[in-house]
Amino acid sequence: MKKIKSLLFLLLPILSILSACQGQVGHALKGSIQNAANLQVILEQSHFDRSNVAVGRASCDGSGKFEIKLEKPLEEGLYRLSVGAKRMYFILDGKETVVDIQGDLNTMDRLDIKVTGSPTFECYAGIIRDLIQNQVKSPEEAKAKIEKGCTPLMQAFLTTQLLGTNPMAFMADFKAKSTLLDEKMPGSKYSTDFKGMIAQIEAQVGQQQGAELIKVGQVAPEIALPGPDGKVRTLSALKGKVVLLDFWASWCGPCRRENPHVVEVYNKFKDKGFEVFSVSLDGADPRMNMSATEMEKKKADGKAKWISAIKQDGLVWENHVSDLKYWGSEPAGVYGVSAIPKTFLIGKDGTIIAINPRQNLEAELLKAL
Repeated sequence: MKKIKSLLFLLLPILSILSACQGQVGHALKGSIQNAANLQVILEQSHFDRSNVAVGRASCDGSGKFEIKLEKPLEEGLYRLSVGAKRMYFILDGKETVVDIQGDLNTMDRLDIKVTGSPTFECYAGIIRDLIQNQVKSPEEAKAKIEKGCTPLMQAFLTTQLLGTNPMAFMADFKAKSTLLDEKMPGSKYSTDFKGMIAQIEAQVGQQQGAELIKVGQVAPEIALPGPDGKVRTLSALKGKVVLLDFWASWCGPCRRENPHVVEVYNKFKDKGFEVFSVSLDGADPRMNMSATEMEKKKADGKAKWISAIKQDGLVWENHVSDLKYWGSEPAGVYGVSAIPKTFLIGKDGTIIAINPRQNLEAELLKAL
């Protein structure tokens, strides 16, 4: 499954290990980490361009205690703390003096730690802990979590974590967070990098869209193929409705993981003029070097798996078709499909109105219905 080259941080729920010693003069990050005896501790400042600048280092003693003394306060920013092979990201607001952490190396990935000295870090840790315990199920839920961020930098970072798998679908959200970040940290590397990241994403998507055979505004080419029952179904028969043309296959893991969302949207909008037209790439590629008998056997096996996947995934709409030619699928060639899942949203007049709408499918539907 092709994706825009990742410019974004992956979700890293293991978070900051900051620590502070009460009553001590100066600035420090320190703590006591069980099962971290004699491990090296490295503190770095991280940025959206994935660069990391070393800030300080120390070693845990035999009981797991460490202290990184600092000559000056840590500025507002994103930081990474490595304890042995464990890495944790966290955010500071630049007002901290001493930050202290107490925990266990083996349970840091579940945030089973106690942190004092940084309300901003505690805010971020609370959001991540909530995300670990309550999986985000929709873009709306993701956006609600992002809004809980206590600083513009935190909200920008959470946006990359929660909406970064399909940034173009949420470009308005990225740009809104960029504006807030620029107002709070004007001229900073964080603001500059975040804006640069957005520009690069838009440029990459522009290049991809320029290479598409089918573009928004074009009339959707006709598809007429048999369904599992042998009955020929045509895309043009659905003119007058908003249609999601979905290229998928039983063997495609990302397609199967996407199916529950498609089912949910279909059930929500089917009575309002919405249909799904699914084209399966199951079967056998006729360009493969195999005997006619082998080809027919492979097609039959592909058809059985296709029908089984429809039932297993609850794809209850009627319009399922396939020529059982695998990557030799004729409609896939016409539509320039080189990776699946690949979807096209078609308006009531039969023209393409969106390509690959996934997280923003409902929003596009509401505009079209």
